[in-house]
Amino acid sequence: MATRRTARWNGELESLSPEFLKDVIERMESYGDRVQLEFPGHAKRPNYQVINSRGFKMAFDSKNLLMQLNENGEVSDNLSDVFSLEQVKQALVAPAAPVRRSSSGGTRSSSGTSRARVASRAEPDPVEVEKYNYFRVHREFLPDGIQQYSADITRLMRTGLSAEDAFNQIVDEHF
Repeated sequence: MATRRTARWNGELESLSPEFLKDVIERMESYGDRVQLEFPGHAKRPNYQVINSRGFKMAFDSKNLLMQLNENGEVSDNLSDVFSLEQVKQALVAPAAPVRRSSSGGTRSSSGTSRARVASRAEPDPVEVEKYNYFRVHREFLPDGIQQYSADITRLMRTGLSAEDAFNQIVDEHF
């Protein structure tokens, strides 16, 4: 009997760990509704890029930290198909069940496989944009592991704190 979670990523969403998929979903909900993953190597978790509705990409390493895109504007030269947020959530909740597609909701690729259309997203959340911009500029000065408090930083910013004040408060409380 094969397990659904293998020691390393085999190229299928369903083989990724639930913890990793939750982290990817969190990044997708903040920064873009589509994702592409780097094809399998020797790691349990792949690097990936989140793509927003305008086609802009943000690269994350296997530990969900921001990283630079390569000279081609991609996280890697060897990438998976584009997965929608719905497909990633489906892989987390019911990995054995295929994503349902209506006859009018999918498109056929040249290989004959069906791929769900990705609905356009509204403008990005200004709080998340401000938080990301602050993180990007100050990343080298912030403590390792601060990204695990991302939701707390967002919550503080929604109460009226600036990104700087929210980050400083989390640093004071946890580091």
